[in-house]
Amino acid sequence: MKKLFTLTALALSTLVLAQTPTPPVIEGTYYPVRNTSIKQVWDTTFNSMTVPVMGQNVTWDYRITSGQFTNIVDTFSFKFIDPAATPYFNYFPTATHATYVRTPFKNPSDSTYSYWQVNYNGLFNQGGFCTKKAFDSTIINTPQEFFSPSLINYLDSYTDTVRTVVMAKKFGNQKVKIKERKIKTLTYTSWGTLKLPNGTYNNVACVKESHNTADSVFVDWLSNGNYSFFTFVTNSSFVYHFFRNNTFGSAYLMYLSANSTNTGIAYGWYTLPVDFGSISGTVYTSTTEATPVTSGEAYLYRENSNFVRQDILAKAKLDASGNYKFDSIPYGEYRIAIRPTPTVYPNALITYYGDTTNWIDASTIITTTLTSPGHKIHVKFHQAPSGTNNLHGQISLNLGIQRSAYATVASNPIPGVGIVVKRNPGSSSARTIITDSNGEYDLGALENGGYVLFVDIPGMHMTGTYSFNVSGTSSVTGLDYTVGTDSIHPFSSVIGVKEIKNSQGGFMTAYPNPYTLNSTIVLNLPQSDDIKLEVYNVLGAKVQTLDSGAKQAGTYTYSFSAKKLNYSAGIYFVKLSVGNKTDVIKIVEQ
Repeated sequence: MKKLFTLTALALSTLVLAQTPTPPVIEGTYYPVRNTSIKQVWDTTFNSMTVPVMGQNVTWDYRITSGQFTNIVDTFSFKFIDPAATPYFNYFPTATHATYVRTPFKNPSDSTYSYWQVNYNGLFNQGGFCTKKAFDSTIINTPQEFFSPSLINYLDSYTDTVRTVVMAKKFGNQKVKIKERKIKTLTYTSWGTLKLPNGTYNNVACVKESHNTADSVFVDWLSNGNYSFFTFVTNSSFVYHFFRNNTFGSAYLMYLSANSTNTGIAYGWYTLPVDFGSISGTVYTSTTEATPVTSGEAYLYRENSNFVRQDILAKAKLDASGNYKFDSIPYGEYRIAIRPTPTVYPNALITYYGDTTNWIDASTIITTTLTSPGHKIHVKFHQAPSGTNNLHGQISLNLGIQRSAYATVASNPIPGVGIVVKRNPGSSSARTIITDSNGEYDLGALENGGYVLFVDIPGMHMTGTYSFNVSGTSSVTGLDYTVGTDSIHPFSSVIGVKEIKNSQGGFMTAYPNPYTLNSTIVLNLPQSDDIKLEVYNVLGAKVQTLDSGAKQAGTYTYSFSAKKLNYSAGIYFVKLSVGNKTDVIKIVEQ
């Protein structure tokens, strides 16, 4: 069987690169906005493209004028979909993303719904369902196939073994079962400049993949449910994946599949984003809409953002009538924040579409047409400050922090981050401020009272906050935060429970995650044993015991909602003890 999913899988992962002057860092937990479509321009003529040169700061020229991609066979588009909206989600209930893909080949990789899980360890493929009548196939990967870690640096290498079962109801006129074992190695081998028919891209990374597959094919000749061994097929080849930080479209620029000797390119494609539109609206000083906000900026954020950085897609100036507009935006899901100019509106708060001062409660804008107008935002204001208390802190980036028990020192400051000070008790926003070029903030003239400090980075959840009281002329310093790959950590706080990076058991999954109403926790026990299933908050306090006692082998499901237990939304840890093994996963309630 020709390579089942490698053909399209890393294209769907659309890994993104951090922009650095040195070899870029690949961020593997990134996907484009849901409902975004991307085109693949295919050339399936052998040796129509050359095998890429490996090295540092190289130039790859794959333009038509240079004799590359001269035999275009077709252009297909694929779309990123909410897996729950697909017809085969019941086969893959823990998937976080889905895609529907076409290819020029008449095999199970064509016309297939593929299901993916993006978690804090990276990107995984769970399988898919081919809708072609000639195949009508269910494809299940056990365990789910590894495609990328959360982060991969230059020269990093990863090896994965996955076993796949394909059940084809109509392979010709027969029912066929294919058992495949795939061993693949991914290595970040090269970086440089890539020239394509649609443009030139700098800071491009090349990941080289080598894989070996062994397929055992069984046929149900009499259509009675009894499969007989038919043939054994082996295959090996090399694949080259090219990535770059591309804000709006796909970060996946080109795919080349070489033969087993790595001497020629069998086929390849490059990508084009499609379905561009615009988002526009007007900003007012109140819900009466009598006075527009005439000075400031609108910030556009990607819904379901990646986990690593402040993911600002674009900025738009407000005009004299309070209007903003974002052009050339791919169809998808977004959030918008308004930052009025402080010198003109000194008491204004950062306000999101949906008239809220934090990203979690903001409303989502879904674009499916060429224009998406009329998105009104009413800016929130605080009272004119009259106090004499002061706050100071710094926000830094440390990509080594994922689910750490302690935040560690980071030397990479993050400018332009919103800091929100809310009243405690109460939850109204008292002040907002923006970090400077050093990632620092100074907030003065704060009134006496109790407060809670938040860092507002869309897509990033807090592991904890700073709570404090000020009176008279208090000066509170050291309110520092470290931003990791999955969340924001108060520098001085201790998290009582941490998620295990490499699970000892791998018994649990949770979906949806993040969630709004409740999350379903799925427990898979390979054998009978005593268990204890508990939920903890970020301070290590137990909030609920979901189950305890002896269990038979099998699958069990549990529902959890912090709000129903009168706890606040945020990060929680589900801890499972099975015999002498422990499994801990993180869930996020929005």
